[in-house]
Amino acid sequence: MIDEEFLQALERCELPAEHFGHAAHVRAAYLYSRGADEEQALSAVRASLQRYVAHLGKADRYDESMTRRYLTLIRRRMAERGDAGGWAAFVQANGDLLSIRLERG
Repeated sequence: MIDEEFLQALERCELPAEHFGHAAHVRAAYLYSRGADEEQALSAVRASLQRYVAHLGKADRYDESMTRRYLTLIRRRMAERGDAGGWAAFVQANGDLLSIRLERG
């Protein structure tokens, strides 16, 4: 699924639940960060994630501090290395983001 299709499916709550694991969270934060300042990106990812998990009946699964920490880390990588031109290239260059587990805080 291309980046635009992924975001549309997430925003419309049409993304199958089994396709929304850790990598999808990182992808959403990355995509919302492209071309947006930090507050715009946070606002967009927050709204989409909250709407999506509520749709799944799991509204309590949204973690604001975790979202902020990952968004900050992703934006730091983008500032240091560039956005790589899309999710596939970005994740290839930053694959460790899929294995990093930040503590809940």
